[in-house]
Amino acid sequence: MLETRKVFIDTQSFVKAGLHFDGPAFESFRKYCEANELFHVSTSVVDREVKSKIALSVKDAISAIQTFRRKARLLSSLADNKIKRLFEEIPDEDIYKKAKDVFDCFMSACSTEIVGADGIDPEELLFLYFDRKPPFGDGKKKAEFPDAISILSLKSYLQDDEKIYVVSDDGDLKAFCADDPNFISVESLDKLLDIYTTHTSVRHEQVKQYFIVNENQIKQKITEFLEDCDVYNSSTWEDAEVDGGLTIINLGDIEPSVLYIDDEESQVTFDIDVEFKVTVTGPDFNNGIYDREDGRMYTFDSTSRTSTISTTYTVEVFLHYEFVDGELVNAKDDDLYIAGTSGGIEVAVEENETDWY
Repeated sequence: MLETRKVFIDTQSFVKAGLHFDGPAFESFRKYCEANELFHVSTSVVDREVKSKIALSVKDAISAIQTFRRKARLLSSLADNKIKRLFEEIPDEDIYKKAKDVFDCFMSACSTEIVGADGIDPEELLFLYFDRKPPFGDGKKKAEFPDAISILSLKSYLQDDEKIYVVSDDGDLKAFCADDPNFISVESLDKLLDIYTTHTSVRHEQVKQYFIVNENQIKQKITEFLEDCDVYNSSTWEDAEVDGGLTIINLGDIEPSVLYIDDEESQVTFDIDVEFKVTVTGPDFNNGIYDREDGRMYTFDSTSRTSTISTTYTVEVFLHYEFVDGELVNAKDDDLYIAGTSGGIEVAVEENETDWY
């Protein structure tokens, strides 16, 4: 049941999404806000925290680019325009501005109402801290002061019986929401949007039913998608490479969340547990010879290891259909994408040690 149309998204949720404000859930949320079906309420704390996180992320990215250019300096002399563009200089301040503009555009598109901290009760803040109440918890963590100021800012904004969804997977914020009936904890934006579409549309259950009926077919598409991905080994096993990709062993259950829905399509996402095996071949250092004079290990053969890996992926699906006389017909799940695989799938298989992922 939808209890309110007001939604607060915590900094942790933005960071968990990789600061990608054009992801499926954020795009769907923006559409609902633009249609005045949901209302985004944020705080000055979140606004500053997210922009600070963006600045740190950009700083790391710029550092990585500079490292690449130093190591790949030889390539800059090649007569290839595509390669030369990798070495074009862009002022750092332009990069910082463009990155922050993306966040500002999202907030603006959602007509976000930003609540300042001037309305909070300092005594209540101190009470929560010294009495170890959420969001401070048992450790009285001073790092939780921004969360406390943010949540109390929202409290000062709400009317007596007014409620708001708090989208966060932070345990301390969840605990605060559990103690205050005006705050409704939702662990992710996906779950919040699923609550909304359940409330607003009879199509919601039919879309979910489609995934139940066609679960095997969808799992086959997931299997084909993953097995077609490039796979690379990033362990300390020098020069070891993956042989022929990965092989899916098992896929977990599908529990879809409907992010967006209309008469022609719906946007659905779900996390799925995946178990696959991968074989990596590299130099046989175990039977190599160490040359003290050269200070290096010489190998004369290769060896292989097959490892079974368990992980979880987020799957995004666009379901296209016709909605005729209250029924979903001619449904097709044409557009399936698995987040985090565009650059290939990374594994870490060592020659001897226990694998880590």
